[in-house]
Amino acid sequence: MIALILVFLYIGLFTIGGGMVAIPLIQQIVVERGWISLSDFFGMVAIAESTPGPIGINIATYVGFDQFGIPGALIATISFIIPSFLIVSVLSDLLKKYRYSPIVKNWFLYLKASIIGLIGYAFVNVADYALFQTEEWIDLKALILLVGLSVVYYFLRKKPWIVIIIGGVCGALFL
Repeated sequence: MIALILVFLYIGLFTIGGGMVAIPLIQQIVVERGWISLSDFFGMVAIAESTPGPIGINIATYVGFDQFGIPGALIATISFIIPSFLIVSVLSDLLKKYRYSPIVKNWFLYLKASIIGLIGYAFVNVADYALFQTEEWIDLKALILLVGLSVVYYFLRKKPWIVIIIGGVCGALFL
C-alpha cells in the first residue's frame, strides 16, 4: 500500500498538464511493476476516457481498486491529487503576480510544448495497441470504427458523448 501511495504521489507531482499527460508515466510504472498488464491498462484507459471525470484520476482510482479494493482506490486517488493541489495552492499567488513576466511566459510556452508531446506519445501508444497488435497487419474493424467515428464527430461537433456511446456500442457488438 505504501508503494501505491508513493507511486501516485510521484505521478501527481510530475504530470503537470492534466490526466492525458499522466497516461505515459502511469503506463510505464504500473505495467513495469506488474500491477496491470498492458492490455488491461489500455482497456482501463478506454473506460477512464469514456466515464465522467478527469482521466488521470479515473486511472489512479482503477489501479488502486485493482490492487487493494476500495481503500486502494481512495488512497491512489488522493495521492494523485495532493501534489497538484499543494503546488497550485502555493504558486497561484506568485503566478498571478508575475504572469506577464517573460520568464513565466516562456515557462508556460515550453511547458505547453512538452504537454503536447506527452499527449501525442499517449495517442501513438494507444493507437499502436488498438490498430496494430493483431495477427494481421492492421485491425481493419478498429480502423473502420476510428475513421467512421471521426467523421461522425466532425459532423456532430461538440458532442463527444454521442461518439463515445456509439463507439462503446459498436465495440461491444462488432469487435
